Amino acid sequence: MFEIYTLKLGELYLPHGGSMLRDPVHCWLVTDGKVRVLVDSGMPDIKEVERSLNVSGYGGGHESLRKALGEIGLTPDDIDYIIPTHLHFDHACNLDLFPNACVVVQRDEILHAIDSVPSQRIYYRRDIINEVVNRKRPKQVHYIDGDLLLMEGIQILKLPSHTAGMQVPIITTAKGKAALVSDLGDHYRYWYPADPRASKKPMRFMAGSFLTGSIRSEGEFTWCAAMQRVMDNTDIVVPAHDSRIPKKMPDEWFAIPESTDGDIGDHPIPGQE
Repeated sequence: MFEIYTLKLGELYLPHGGSMLRDPVHCWLVTDGKVRVLVDSGMPDIKEVERSLNVSGYGGGHESLRKALGEIGLTPDDIDYIIPTHLHFDHACNLDLFPNACVVVQRDEILHAIDSVPSQRIYYRRDIINEVVNRKRPKQVHYIDGDLLLMEGIQILKLPSHTAGMQVPIITTAKGKAALVSDLGDHYRYWYPADPRASKKPMRFMAGSFLTGSIRSEGEFTWCAAMQRVMDNTDIVVPAHDSRIPKKMPDEWFAIPESTDGDIGDHPIPGQE
């Protein structure tokens, strides 16, 4: 049985519908006390994000990841595996901090990062691609093609949707299975679009279905099928950019937050109230 620690590494402030969206950046530490797995590895230092993408925020980089790991008593040298859900800049940076860990990545994700759909070129960084392809097999990188039982209690599902090599780890805990869904549906409102607990603007006509994102490599039907496959194989989903996700599982355990309270997406940016 595994425990899952949510590590917050910073925030991005993104233009959204005429206002600014506060998007927290998370990764997760998964451990049974013997094996330590990092799911996603965060974004570059915010100064680099501002320089390359003209997007502001705070945190990121080596410093924030070292600090987050340190708060649970770990260092980068303690990590055995890294599972990047995909290779976008805010999910797969900082891999160079972990030369002793094995990065588990879909072969299709590497190919898509090198030659992505045009709308995603901005999200893939050359340094991340180089870091992955230059790692030595089998100790530093493991390329996979499809689903994988990484070890008892950690199942990886390949789910083309947001990207061609999107993958979701499903973790077995004492209270059930948790899917670290990342950007397959990065806020609860994508998984439960008709539920007023998940969304401040519930869409009743979407009851029983899913809301897909605009950044995609596949069509809507394929993406919805991917989300349904996750729901069929897990007990709770944990989105990447929702501020309300459980901080330690299974100690905190819920499928949907009690309300939209605590959803900081449309809250004022600190210092600009």
